[in-house]
Amino acid sequence: MFGLWPRAMAAVWVLVALCVLLGMVGDALKLPQPVMDLSPFTHLPKLPGGDVELLPYALLAAVAGLLGAAALAGTRRRDLGG
Repeated sequence: MFGLWPRAMAAVWVLVALCVLLGMVGDALKLPQPVMDLSPFTHLPKLPGGDVELLPYALLAAVAGLLGAAALAGTRRRDLGG
């Protein structure tokens, strides 16, 4: 987000905090499953002890790669005064 819209960085950190918070206390608060599904980490298998499925990890890695490519393109487009 820094490369595309730097002023939105605070919103990005709020989203990260919400995803972590959902993962840590969502079950304890007995939040409904649609709310828990907002975090990408709820779609990953619980390890160790769970069955390893590659599809959720591959999808999460693909989304991270696309967002990383967009960030790199946005950063290259910006005039950083160098």
